[in-house]
Amino acid sequence: MENNNNKPMDKKLIAGGLLIAAGALLFLDTFDLVFFNMSYYIFSWKTLLIGIGLIMLTSPERRTTAYVLIGLGIFFWLPSIFEYNVHLRQVFWPLLLIGVGAIILTRRKSYGPHRRTYKTNDGSGRTTEMDMDYLDDISILGGGTKRVQTENFKGGRITAIFGGSEFDLKTASISPEGCVVDVFTMFGGSKLIVPEDWQVKSDVVSLFGGFTDKRSLRPSDADPNKTLVLKGFVMFGGVEVKNY
Repeated sequence: MENNNNKPMDKKLIAGGLLIAAGALLFLDTFDLVFFNMSYYIFSWKTLLIGIGLIMLTSPERRTTAYVLIGLGIFFWLPSIFEYNVHLRQVFWPLLLIGVGAIILTRRKSYGPHRRTYKTNDGSGRTTEMDMDYLDDISILGGGTKRVQTENFKGGRITAIFGGSEFDLKTASISPEGCVVDVFTMFGGSKLIVPEDWQVKSDVVSLFGGFTDKRSLRPSDADPNKTLVLKGFVMFGGVEVKNY
């Protein structure tokens, strides 16, 4: 309980500190107490990336994403700081390849040894052998439909980059230990189809993207003992939850 209470406080502390620091610097700039244009540096998408990354550092499962955002913000500020020119088109693909590789390496499967079978509809009719209680899916430049059938679903990881998959969980049951799915979506999207009596709580951070809950249910229909928690990061993409 103590750790859970501290996490929100840490985020608020960093966010509040960043706002106070930005306001103080703007105050100094207003009275010409600094020698450069602070508003130019503060009100920039590059600084926004760094700020979001600093806030995300409070969550251990999001630190890789946080480092990527901070690194991108600093990288794109370097030409202005050191007065040299670099065009985005010159570095886009190298940065993208490095970033995708880093994400894949840091999101490797780290679950238990139990393995079960579920069907993957990728057009070939093949059956893929994967962990059933834990979902671990990576979709890059493609995707598919996965039907998960287990009575002890504990969550897992979903990674979608320039692609995405649909996950059918209608016949799955949430583990008594809880269920947390960590999503990472960049220029793609993921869809989860869940049972009508599940609660879905989102703690997804979105940057030029979003989380959409399209379920048709009343609050009284949800079972508090069947709660799916979604965490992670969405950039130029989306995560959608439905039930039908």
